[in-house]
Amino acid sequence: MKVLDRQDASALPEELAAARILVVDDNPANLTVLAELLRETGYRSVDLEASPEMAVRRWLAQPYDLLLLDMRMPELDGLEVMARLRSQVADGDYLPCIILTAQTDPETRAAALDAGALDFILKPFDFDEVLKRIRNALQTRLLHRQARQRLDAYGQTISAQQQALAEREHDIAYLASHDSITGLLNRHGLCQGLEELAQETKGDLVFLLVELSDADQLMLLEGAQSVDYLLREAGTRLAALMQDLGGICGVWRGQTFLAVFPAREDLKSEVERILDTVFAPLPFHGSHVVLHGRGGYALASPASKDVDLVDQRHAALRAAGLALASAHRLGNRALLYDARLAESFARRHRIERAMQEALQTQPEQFQLAYQPKVDISGHRVVGCEALLRWHHPSLGTISPGEFIPIAEDTGAIEILGMLVMDRVFSFLSQRLQRGSWNLPIAFNVSARQFELMRARGMSLVNAIETRRALYHIPRGLIELEITESSLLTDFDWLVTQLEKLRENAIGVALDDFGTGYSSLSYLQNLPINTLKIDRSFVDGAARDRRQAALLSNILQLARDLKFVSVAEGVETVGDLDLLRDLSCAIAQGYYFSRPLMEPDLLLWLKAFDHRS
Repeated sequence: MKVLDRQDASALPEELAAARILVVDDNPANLTVLAELLRETGYRSVDLEASPEMAVRRWLAQPYDLLLLDMRMPELDGLEVMARLRSQVADGDYLPCIILTAQTDPETRAAALDAGALDFILKPFDFDEVLKRIRNALQTRLLHRQARQRLDAYGQTISAQQQALAEREHDIAYLASHDSITGLLNRHGLCQGLEELAQETKGDLVFLLVELSDADQLMLLEGAQSVDYLLREAGTRLAALMQDLGGICGVWRGQTFLAVFPAREDLKSEVERILDTVFAPLPFHGSHVVLHGRGGYALASPASKDVDLVDQRHAALRAAGLALASAHRLGNRALLYDARLAESFARRHRIERAMQEALQTQPEQFQLAYQPKVDISGHRVVGCEALLRWHHPSLGTISPGEFIPIAEDTGAIEILGMLVMDRVFSFLSQRLQRGSWNLPIAFNVSARQFELMRARGMSLVNAIETRRALYHIPRGLIELEITESSLLTDFDWLVTQLEKLRENAIGVALDDFGTGYSSLSYLQNLPINTLKIDRSFVDGAARDRRQAALLSNILQLARDLKFVSVAEGVETVGDLDLLRDLSCAIAQGYYFSRPLMEPDLLLWLKAFDHRS
């Protein structure tokens, strides 16, 4: 029986035609059909196996380029076969497996993907689809093998270089003053070179620290040899620049380089040129890797009789290090030290320590304030947003805009998030015990909190449901507000979490809309209820036609997508009138009320009801 007349076998590239393929299926008819299909297509090395046990032995004896594996078989099923083979896969390699299955349920697919399957071929076979999927898998395998060969060749080069370095062990001075990976000066060598450079230079010296932030991630993905390559190439670029500038450079620590060179007139442009060169894309595995990092620099004036050279150098290095630490949110840019950085860094350190102490011993320093949300057309309160406030006994009131980023950087945001959640549930419980309460309370969940909880195997949905059961809170009284930056996490995973929240009658709002990363493709797939429009779109819109038009378009988008629209930052009657004319549903802002502590909120609600 001829099953293929649609493709000329001679069109198959030689590297694919020579690929070794193992087909494993307990159905002889499937083996016969696939064997004839592949051989007529031009694949010359196709082996068939009906026994999964024998298939495992054959693969372990000599691995194949592709495994076509039936999912349901006696003795061993497809998942068990993959588990045995994956345990023998070498570091940096993968199991090239396509599952043959008649089952299309999500559970089967998910289990196969978790076990390491690359793709699926459905039964009964669509021959065109079968050939395309096999060809794609083999091309990917070929590219992977070529990349590994290049990396191995580079590893051999590195090994040869390290061997050459080892042969110079007799040169103690060289080993004591140079970094073994990059060949640049190490910290000891830099300190010696700095003394000579400072004596030779009459003008100011620039101390520039350059830190690469890709090394740890690259180590996990590609291995230590790739990190060595990255550091060597970046160091080579920096050394070439220092040669032109009459300076020196070396490895100060880990992935941080130190460059010291005479200052020129346009210092900022010079430093930017250095960072642009160091962080320029590097060729890697047939493509390019974009480097990421930051820099910090400081100036040191010429040595004088009143200033010790060593003390001056240490002061400049501390200043450059402080600038580097303060540049943690700058992308591939450098920050120049000034006295304000020292003050800012010291305050950040004080806040970080105070936050840790407060969370451990005095969590009552953190309080919730509640800002009402008002239905514009009905002029009635429809909910409140819980906002975290921090009143420190010595530092005073610390703005959320200052302490929340620190909490996110240090990981304390997870503890703060749980604290806010507990306070909200406690508030609702007390209100329900003292009478009826029907106003939903919303609280914020940051992207960082999502990431930290997921890393620890925790579920925000479970955390909320546990507390709702503990505090006996009815459905419909809890809402979450997520920022647009949350969408930069695993989007499919986030959608799954939000769908579970919706199933449990927990409303979800996209906060500060328009200031982050949202796109229409995100919005149409997000299981959310509410779009909160950032105050920047509301402020001044009543006086600016273009801004009003933009606000109108955002509100129309919310209506088209069936979202409830909430405008933040409503402060004037003009703001409210415009929002009413544009059919905005809900308003929130100082026009109605600032965020209020619990007793003040209850009084305000009573007064608002009387006014209405």
